[in-house]
Amino acid sequence: MQAHIVVKTVLINHALGKALLMRRTPDDFGNWEGPGGAVEENETLEEAIMREVLEETGLAVTPERLLYASLDEIHGTRIVFLVYLCSTTEENVHLNSEHVEYRWVDKTECEKMLRGGIAKDFKKYGVYELEW
Repeated sequence: MQAHIVVKTVLINHALGKALLMRRTPDDFGNWEGPGGAVEENETLEEAIMREVLEETGLAVTPERLLYASLDEIHGTRIVFLVYLCSTTEENVHLNSEHVEYRWVDKTECEKMLRGGIAKDFKKYGVYELEW
């Protein structure tokens, strides 16, 4: 079975000391997550991150480094998630149709809002130990 590659972000605004979380639409689980999406053909991972974040939020970002990779199966499709630490100096988010709400959150708020695999991965890979 072939796997799809998806880039996700832990998007930090250091001036705020917070990370961006966005809530998916109710018909797409309604969970909180960082911005990101599928890598397109002939696109680097960094290009995919910058494009996806811009499409979903209107924010320009700087990809800093890969934090971790995880494998999941959603609706019968295997997906490799590559989660990058990214930063931005902007804070005014313009949501597209994939998300219904956003919040800039501190580490405590983030821990309370995340569910499932992403919550476990944030703890396992030390995301809360990073400087926000």
